[in-house]
Amino acid sequence: MQLFETMKLEDGYIYREDYHLKRLTKSSEQLKFNFDQQHWYDLTQLIKTTYTNGKYRLKLTLEKNGQLNYVLAPVADKTTFTARLVQRSHLVNESIIVNKTSERRYLEHSHETDLILLYDEAGKILEFDIGNIMIEEGNEWYTPCYNDDFLRGCMRQSLIDQGKLKTKDIKIDEFKKKIQRKQINVYLINSLREVADVKIYL
Repeated sequence: MQLFETMKLEDGYIYREDYHLKRLTKSSEQLKFNFDQQHWYDLTQLIKTTYTNGKYRLKLTLEKNGQLNYVLAPVADKTTFTARLVQRSHLVNESIIVNKTSERRYLEHSHETDLILLYDEAGKILEFDIGNIMIEEGNEWYTPCYNDDFLRGCMRQSLIDQGKLKTKDIKIDEFKKKIQRKQINVYLINSLREVADVKIYL
C-alpha cells in the first residue's frame, strides 16, 4: 500500500502544497509510514524548478519505507462530468476511507458515468470517487460535514478556510428531490480540477 497526493502543477507552482503536505504528514503518522518532510521539500523544489512552463497533474507517492516518487501527466481539458449514485459498502476500513491510499478498490466502477457519488447506509451523501462534492443552493455553497466518513480534500478544506464553503449534511432522498426540481447545482471539487460541473443521473 502507498500513500499519495495528486496536485495541480502550473508554471512551476504547486497549488495548495501546504494542504497536501499536512494531509500526507497526518496519514503517515496514522498508518505508521516513514515520512521525512525534508524529502518532500527537496523533491517538490526540484519539480518546480524543472517544470516551469505548462500545466500538469502531479502525483507524489510515499512508500512505507519513506521513499517518495512522482509522476507527471498532462491535464485533460474536461470541465463537465456525469455521475450516478452508489451506496458505499459498510465493510470498508475507516483508515482506507479517510486517508488517500492506493487501496481504492471500493471506488472502482463500470464508468457508465464519469464518476460515482457515494452515500452511506443512513443515506448521507459523502463524496465522489475522485473528489468531494460541493452543492450550490440559492446563494450558498455547502459540502457534507466530516465525521471520519470520507476523504477530506485539500480543495474542500481551502474553500472552508476562506469562508467560501459551509458544511451541512444532505440525505439522498432530499438530494434526489432537489435535483429533480432543479433547486441545486452540483460540483466536483478536488485540488487538480478545482471546481467542475457535474450532471447527476438518477
